[in-house]
Amino acid sequence: MILADTSVFVAWLDRTHKDHRACARVLEHWAGQDQLADSAVSYAELAAGGRTQEALDQDLQDFQRIDLDFEAAWRAGLAFGRTYPAARDRKPVFPDFFIRAQAAALPCKHLTNDRRRLAVFPEVEYIFPDKSPS
Repeated sequence: MILADTSVFVAWLDRTHKDHRACARVLEHWAGQDQLADSAVSYAELAAGGRTQEALDQDLQDFQRIDLDFEAAWRAGLAFGRTYPAARDRKPVFPDFFIRAQAAALPCKHLTNDRRRLAVFPEVEYIFPDKSPS
């Protein structure tokens, strides 16, 4: 299973996005190799972007849905706390920790455009659209 990141979905769904082609190509490639999945966290982030639930459900119908479970939530909270001990003073992107924690807890590969804070989850195998076979 490969858990795709919100950054990949955003680029894939927006034909004008600079990473659209790379993300569309890598999703097509990996769909033929493994089961692709989307996180409940990505679903929430995409909903916050203004998409309707019906449109989002249709766009993601071929992806396996992964709920955020307690194990992944715990891992995300621990990683977030270690990385940002003074998080009350600033607000980094917390959902990234949840999605990567899900990939670690399952375990499965994580397809993402975001290369920030990769070392927080060293047990996760990352796949990047611009580095994947075409």
